[in-house]
Amino acid sequence: MSSKTEIAEKIVALLKTLPKDRIQHYASFKDVQLARFQNKELVSSISEKDLKLQYASLRDLVNDKYKNYYKLDDKLLKPKGNPEYYTTLMSNIKGEKKENFFSAMKYVIMGK
Repeated sequence: MSSKTEIAEKIVALLKTLPKDRIQHYASFKDVQLARFQNKELVSSISEKDLKLQYASLRDLVNDKYKNYYKLDDKLLKPKGNPEYYTTLMSNIKGEKKENFFSAMKYVIMGK
């Protein structure tokens, strides 16, 4: 077994640990990359150096390296103008709180 296939298997294993997207997209990063690195012909055409770089980058993404390195403080997450904006946005994305049409229009008009 060559080192290219070993690195590709490591990449596939890391990709399988990624969570499913919360929002349905046309093309999922996880699905596209899995198909790419499971294709033996495509992996053989990529250089070993590039495969190592892609593995290192994916490992950093999985471990949330940059999220932990660049921590956000409360000044950014709760601005004075609208302190509940990001918490409302995240709850809408996660599907925790559903807004009806009238509350959404009130939010657009009034800002609260």
